[in-house]
Amino acid sequence: MWLDNASQQAVDLFWSRCGETESFPRTLKRAIQLAFPVTIIELPGLQLFQIETWFARRNTKYQFGCDSRTVRGCLIAYGGKGFIFIDSTDPPDEKRFTLSHEIGHFLIEYWIPRQKAISKFGTTITEVLDGHRKPSIEQRVHAFLGGVQIGVYAEMMARSDSAESIKTEIWDAESRADRVAMALLAPPRSVIEKTDISPSKYDDRIKNITKVLTSEFGLPTSVAAFYGSELLTSIGKERSWSENFR
Repeated sequence: MWLDNASQQAVDLFWSRCGETESFPRTLKRAIQLAFPVTIIELPGLQLFQIETWFARRNTKYQFGCDSRTVRGCLIAYGGKGFIFIDSTDPPDEKRFTLSHEIGHFLIEYWIPRQKAISKFGTTITEVLDGHRKPSIEQRVHAFLGGVQIGVYAEMMARSDSAESIKTEIWDAESRADRVAMALLAPPRSVIEKTDISPSKYDDRIKNITKVLTSEFGLPTSVAAFYGSELLTSIGKERSWSENFR
């Protein structure tokens, strides 16, 4: 199965809450705002100090605690709400992937664990989750085991972050967020249905699927190449032993 349980749960929850689907290539903007209390903010040449300034202008003090730098996107979540910042000057395919990547983080690491905690302890647990009071021993154990975020959650997508970099990383939160993003923008079944995977040569198959992912689903080229390779492997159409040997 290409998606792990947490990633699949996030994808299923997204579409069930949204209540509608979007034609390809998807932007997900309307879907995100229909499904979750998330605000999407586009700023040119996005840097961390711009995000701090954005909050300050709205009488909210927030600082990252590090030097400012340029990022593709950033998620700040608190009080059951999310703010996704993306670079408005990025190309449409990069903005599309950044937005879907950040909503992946919001779902897996913030929203779903938070809702599980509320389901277990009741709405009063939000006082703990938002940092207004200390958790009990039982609540601390639950937070540790369930990965529940307490206080402000922040995640940044650096300029160099892309699915290409996942190849050398442990399958961690970044990998899951990328996979959720790919599945939301280009569902595996839809991609396979639209791709000619009949060629005997792997190079032809990967060329076909990469082209479909970029032209019909609007993914960045580096993401499409990685995702295409993963999908071909998942259906037994990876590079053959003889091709690898050559």
